[in-house]
Amino acid sequence: MKQKKTIGEWISWLIHFLLHDIFRVTENELSKTMRFFVRLLKKLIISIRGFIEDDLMIKASALTYYTVLAIVPIFALFLAVGKGFGFAETIEGFVIKLIGDNPEITNIVMGFVNNYLEQTQGGVFVGIGIALLLWAVLSMFRQIEANFNDIWNVKKNRSIVRQFTTYITMLIVVPILIVISSGLNAKVDAYVEIIAQSSVGSFLIPIYQFLVKLAPFVIYWILFTLIFLIIPNTKVKISDAMLSGVVTGTAFLAIQFLYVNGQISLAKYNAVYGSFAAIPLLLFWLNLSWLIVLYGAELCYVSQNLINFSFESDTKNISRRYSDYTLFVVLKIIINRFCQAQQPISANQIAIDYNIPIRLVNNHLKLLVDTDIISEIYVEQNAERFYQPALDVNLITVHFVFDRINRFGSENFKITDNGAFNDIWQKLQTLQQTINEESSKILIRDL
Repeated sequence: MKQKKTIGEWISWLIHFLLHDIFRVTENELSKTMRFFVRLLKKLIISIRGFIEDDLMIKASALTYYTVLAIVPIFALFLAVGKGFGFAETIEGFVIKLIGDNPEITNIVMGFVNNYLEQTQGGVFVGIGIALLLWAVLSMFRQIEANFNDIWNVKKNRSIVRQFTTYITMLIVVPILIVISSGLNAKVDAYVEIIAQSSVGSFLIPIYQFLVKLAPFVIYWILFTLIFLIIPNTKVKISDAMLSGVVTGTAFLAIQFLYVNGQISLAKYNAVYGSFAAIPLLLFWLNLSWLIVLYGAELCYVSQNLINFSFESDTKNISRRYSDYTLFVVLKIIINRFCQAQQPISANQIAIDYNIPIRLVNNHLKLLVDTDIISEIYVEQNAERFYQPALDVNLITVHFVFDRINRFGSENFKITDNGAFNDIWQKLQTLQQTINEESSKILIRDL
């Protein structure tokens, strides 16, 4: 008779399942409903793990520092754009609302912003002031891009020209979104007043009130979706950017609400420190906000690359013989398609059609390309790469593949053997030659 598991055993099983076994579950084993929840759970687990492994708390602290340096130039640029389009008051109201309901710190920041704008509008300081303003803003955005690229494992940043055009575009789009949000709120408020006087007012007012409360969420969802789409120097799927945009925008508004209420509490109960108490609270809010944004970037990366984490621990610890087996399976798939005059196949298609972990497929494809056994094909307007044999398939034998792989890489090491290992290399080569006599007769296409 089986003994029932203790609570400790159940907890151990659950932890092992969440950290390892869940990544062995393939989607074709699940129903559509279960597939959705398992995907979501995987994304949460991997993004939380990435949050820790990528040192996002340190990255958030660095971005907080850059934000403090750039906050006045950024707000000044927002107001300058607002004045250029004729909606400066709306932008100023948004900035004040974003900073929070603390008159002391709001007056200080807005005073700096207005002084900055006045200095850039006259005298010799015009050109220098505008240059410094743009430099401060662009420096901050470059730091944001560098952190996003690090999360996405992108090694190359944009060129200076592309950075300038991308970031300036965002700095123009953001104020426009703010104005649209404010305009929608004003129109909805006007409609509510009109409908309140009509016979159906009592029925429709709750709907309009709900829309008023929903509008800021929608604007922030759009804003963060654009950030996750544009900032990383790589192609991001809009569906994954939208998921992260919704999560990040909602969390950001929640933190902003807590920040504003925290300032109110300070104003009521902290008479000792006065306005000084608002400074560490502002820094804490900035740090927490950047943590949320960076986690959103991590979630976006995980969502788009979820398939890469299937059988992750097994792939890292794969045995040598099973690695060889899967490599020959991948190579045979590519050769068979070529012999049957079919289109070259991509890594994702191999992984999905044959249920091989994509990380393992990519590792094998890279090795086969590096050893010139297969070649990559780039198709215009398609981000995927496709693969086909790089030479006559009648020459690709088991021996040929093993020989190419075994010889690939450096062998130029000076091992100190003192005469004890003189015969090892020769014996290994002799043994390999015996194996080669048989394996050189076996074509991969015939396996």
